[in-house]
Amino acid sequence: MAHEDEVAALVTAVKQSKKYADTYEDTIRELAEDALRRYKKPKQALKAVRAQLHSIMAPYLGDPVYEEAAARLTAVFATQDPVQIKETCRTILYDHLSTRERLPILQTFYREIFHITGKPKSLLDIACGLNPLAFPWMELPATTAFYAYDIHEPRIAFINHYFALQGLPPLAKVQDIALQFPQEQADVALFLKEMPRFARNYGDLGRPLLEALNVRWLVLSFPEVSTHGGRNLVNRYREFMQQLIAGHDWPLTELLFEGELVFCIHKGENASETH
Repeated sequence: MAHEDEVAALVTAVKQSKKYADTYEDTIRELAEDALRRYKKPKQALKAVRAQLHSIMAPYLGDPVYEEAAARLTAVFATQDPVQIKETCRTILYDHLSTRERLPILQTFYREIFHITGKPKSLLDIACGLNPLAFPWMELPATTAFYAYDIHEPRIAFINHYFALQGLPPLAKVQDIALQFPQEQADVALFLKEMPRFARNYGDLGRPLLEALNVRWLVLSFPEVSTHGGRNLVNRYREFMQQLIAGHDWPLTELLFEGELVFCIHKGENASETH
């Protein structure tokens, strides 16, 4: 077992890099402990941790400059013009590949999902990225309890800044959902285009995560085609989704948008009582 001083030194080395300085420390610590069990040399362990963080955080998907984006939001909310506010949110959503790909369907995306689940009074956005900025398209009231989880600290600070401007409670939190499943109870949990990477990084943890979520509805989405090569992935992810919920009496409704496959899974009105 790795000594605490070795773990601390490895965590410090990772946090000193510009790329991962703002990553949730508990995530780095967990990866450091695992790497030090697998590698004798600290340099090998450091390389392994950085490689895993690259896969988990996916920096290649893109990010805005959060201080600049926060200033833009502050300025546009001061205008009290909903059209300008929506357009500014749209331009920021464009900075992240996942939400950029969803922009062409955003006008109907949540409307069709909530037609199935009902309009939620509370929701969880797991591994949220920039998705909370899609709130204007959700057509939900400011009384909505909107919980958002991510391991990138500046992103969560930015989302809480946005929530405050939007009149929502600042319920975004820095949390590694692989280390601690969300405990909050809600009507709907969103896990959008993240399960494939979650399964790649954490193996079979996806099913226990879905079982643990204290919600009436699970909404999972997957890319319709591969990022490179445009290979159609619909049948592959249909099979994957069936494997994830096999053995559970959870009715599933499928929505196929241009570019995104969505599954709305009804865990039941009293799902919270089963855990």
